[in-house]
Amino acid sequence: MFKKENNKSSSSKFKKWRKLQEKRRLEHEKAQHAGRYHPDPGLKMTNSIQKRRLFRKTIPLLTIFGLTALISLYSIMPISRLASLDVSGGDKQTKNAVIKASGLNYYESLFSIWPDKSKIEKRISDKVGNVKSVKLSIRRFNHVNLAITEYRIIGYVERDNLYYKLSSSGMTVNYGVEDFDGSYPVFYGFNNNRRLLKDMALQVDSVDRKVRGCISEIHFEPSKVDPERVHVYMNDGNEVIAQISTFSRKINYYPQYTAKMKFKGIIDLEVGAYAYPKN
Repeated sequence: MFKKENNKSSSSKFKKWRKLQEKRRLEHEKAQHAGRYHPDPGLKMTNSIQKRRLFRKTIPLLTIFGLTALISLYSIMPISRLASLDVSGGDKQTKNAVIKASGLNYYESLFSIWPDKSKIEKRISDKVGNVKSVKLSIRRFNHVNLAITEYRIIGYVERDNLYYKLSSSGMTVNYGVEDFDGSYPVFYGFNNNRRLLKDMALQVDSVDRKVRGCISEIHFEPSKVDPERVHVYMNDGNEVIAQISTFSRKINYYPQYTAKMKFKGIIDLEVGAYAYPKN
């Protein structure tokens, strides 16, 4: 009798324990769904580390994707296109020559301009003889500026009724004009001899400024005796016959020569220095 009561008591306790465990399990599941579940601290730390590692791996991909999206968006916007082109320095002829030599066009993509910045600067320096240096810069997002430094201008070279600016380096602008600044001398007849044109330019650049201002025209007129012969017309009506290689040294004495002359004539500086009246 005692054993049977004891067995019934044990069975009743076991059932109560099972019900308690089932109740705890249900509460545990509810707590998980409700967000009140607190896992093991070690497990929580492991999950946190994994999340940080995953985030670090994701950052470069997100950055690349973001930059690609921004570049793509920028490339289709008007702001990515050339809106204006201006030149700082030089006169109208030089500015036009620089713009033509740059090869840049309105609404051209800036992506094709900035990577070729050095090439564009060199192309301008090579094609525009009086330009000593060029600096390309982009202002206000899509406005290009070309800042130039020029060699000193010493005259104009005449070719087929057009006038090309001549610099102190002996180089000429590739683009001619019909009208020119009359305060500079004009070089004639040098079309087929660039070397002697450069030599003459260097000679004229070495002439005293006051004397250089008296020169109106320089004609290249070689002879069998003197392949460097030039015929120079002065603003005061006199003329000078000279040799290219000794031009600057001898022409600097022009004021002294004319001071002794009582007539408008021709001063021959090829061999020595003497003057005679015009025929």
